[in-house]
Amino acid sequence: MSNNASSLIALHGLLRAGAAPATSFHNTAREPQAGLAERLLLEAASDRHVLAALAAYAVSCEVEAPSRSGAIRDAVIARILQNNCLVTVPDTVVGGEVVPAFRVGAFLCGEGAFKTIQIDPWTAPWTSISFSDAKRISAECGMALLTERQALAIACNIMRQPINWTGGAVGHGRLYQGLHKGTCEVPQPGIRRSTCLFERRWHVLSNGEVIHDVSGNAYTWIFDDVQGDADGIVAGPFPIHSPTVDRSEEWLYQSGAGDGPSAGEDYSGEALIRGGHWFSGDVAGIFHLRAHEVDRVEPEIGFRVTVPS
Repeated sequence: MSNNASSLIALHGLLRAGAAPATSFHNTAREPQAGLAERLLLEAASDRHVLAALAAYAVSCEVEAPSRSGAIRDAVIARILQNNCLVTVPDTVVGGEVVPAFRVGAFLCGEGAFKTIQIDPWTAPWTSISFSDAKRISAECGMALLTERQALAIACNIMRQPINWTGGAVGHGRLYQGLHKGTCEVPQPGIRRSTCLFERRWHVLSNGEVIHDVSGNAYTWIFDDVQGDADGIVAGPFPIHSPTVDRSEEWLYQSGAGDGPSAGEDYSGEALIRGGHWFSGDVAGIFHLRAHEVDRVEPEIGFRVTVPS
């Protein structure tokens, strides 16, 4: 018997064992302990469909069996977070300083059950979310928004790898720009491929790990730790030597790396967004940068997170 089949049978047993008698809508005497939900989730560890079914069951039995519902809910959330796809960005020099290695989502964040961050190839990006809410939800899930220095580390690392250039060598051809030509109408899950070769969505880092949608598909909110305040919001004009603007702008734009502001421009009070979206056109790129109001909600803006090492 497959693991999936045995998981469904176990779920059926959970339903039978925990069902309330017809004479009572709030009988909790026969509710299973949290361990049963955990064992079921261990069997269904790699099956996202079983996790979705368990989440729906937890919602359905919330009134009649709140403790059982809570136990299953907590176990589902824990399993979603444990299953998240992450990559390691190695130590990378940005603006003459080393950005230490960090763990980051291999895909943009998706919205899983119970408002849990879900990072996998099948879940579409979680967009129409403000900077403030993205930062709060990241913290609630034990994560943090990608910072400006970390975003620059990813972009610089990608730019230095021959495999990320259409010509097969650094500076030859263009950097792959992801979904940016309007070939779709909404942000896409990572598993979706474009029919256009130049819309390749993945880039390879110097350690061989693969990261998706650094350019195109959907913008990601950025916590500004370069010229931002304690809340990650831009606090003043871009200094002339800020790594945010210290680049060969024209060369980068022509090579498909994206465009951005110049030194002296002032986005004070706004939050940074990077990468571009599915209809950004040629301005999309790994260095592409804009800013929006912190409470702004748009279908083309999502977020990416890092996790503690």
